[in-house]
Amino acid sequence: MYEYEKNQKYFAQVTGTLEKYAQQELQTFGATIISEHPRGIRFSCDKETLYRIVYCSRIIQRVLAPLISMQCHSEKYLYQQAMKNIDWTSLINLNQNFSIITNVSNSLIQNSLYAGQILKDAICDQFKQKFGKRPNFQPKDGDIVLNLYINDNWATISYDISGISLHKRGYRTESSTAPLQETLAAAIIQIIDPNPSWQRTFTDICCGSGTLLAEALMKYCNIPAGYLRKDNYLIAMPNFDPTLWEKVKKNENNKIMPLKKGLIFGSDINKDCIEISRHNLKNLPFGDNVELVVSAFQDLPKKENRLTVCNPPYGIRIGKTEDIIKLYNDLGDFLKQKCPRSENFILSGKPELLPHLRLRIHSKKTLKNGDIETKLAKIIIR
Repeated sequence: MYEYEKNQKYFAQVTGTLEKYAQQELQTFGATIISEHPRGIRFSCDKETLYRIVYCSRIIQRVLAPLISMQCHSEKYLYQQAMKNIDWTSLINLNQNFSIITNVSNSLIQNSLYAGQILKDAICDQFKQKFGKRPNFQPKDGDIVLNLYINDNWATISYDISGISLHKRGYRTESSTAPLQETLAAAIIQIIDPNPSWQRTFTDICCGSGTLLAEALMKYCNIPAGYLRKDNYLIAMPNFDPTLWEKVKKNENNKIMPLKKGLIFGSDINKDCIEISRHNLKNLPFGDNVELVVSAFQDLPKKENRLTVCNPPYGIRIGKTEDIIKLYNDLGDFLKQKCPRSENFILSGKPELLPHLRLRIHSKKTLKNGDIETKLAKIIIR
């Protein structure tokens, strides 16, 4: 029996700065939080809750099920334990590829790549002893994905329940320049409107490939994050319960509600971006009810009671500095003149640009967008 089967404890990997929001999300699913770590949450839950998390979580990147944990001070000991204490032949079959994701820190074993090689050798050697053959190894995206984490000489070998990152929803089949990651977009939606009131228009005036619009649609309509995803890794998990899995999916899908027209609006000056957004949104239920227009935000009409969210260019991947400053000037003018009685959120990868909005910023939150540290600024227009 594997470790997670004995104690029902799991580990959720998250993007740095999103730990708080991932913890809140896990609790809404009914999980018990054990501890919070940098880029991760340790939690416990029953199997039904675990399936709900894998199918519905919008903020978590991966869910790991620990197979074995141990003190580990040498590569030799890692090899011995992996060979003796896990029956890999019951977890992987010869027709499957397997991958290993490894992270090592503050330990006598210092090389992540070598540690992963040791685990791979232990698995393959066990197969060769039993069958005279070995399964195929591939660097990533195997049929079975394992995780090796060694910190302070404590090693944990886990089964990656999700296999691929859960940010891959399945709707973004086309992409524009510098797209926002889905989990960050979902966290932004959670921050700005945790309980959608359906009383104001969600507006993204620089919508790009439509990630914020799609995540708002999924949140507003209760569309599970895994609705379009094929969770083949969960199905291959030891002791997988297909009846319970189908029950969870059916229950969550029954909560989906339609999107009324006029509630979600996106615009972009780039016609290609609007076409990409339209294409991606059509992959989701009710995506056709999201209004999209090709327009500079300066040319949009005046409208009260907007909930405006945008991720404008900030000169890292797009645009020259002088052009970006003018864009922020124009954005501030647009909010002040055309968005009365509104809440507005600007995501900026260069906080020094925010004063160029020339508006009072009520609050700022630090969020990671890949390797870029961004600020989500809240601006209220009375």
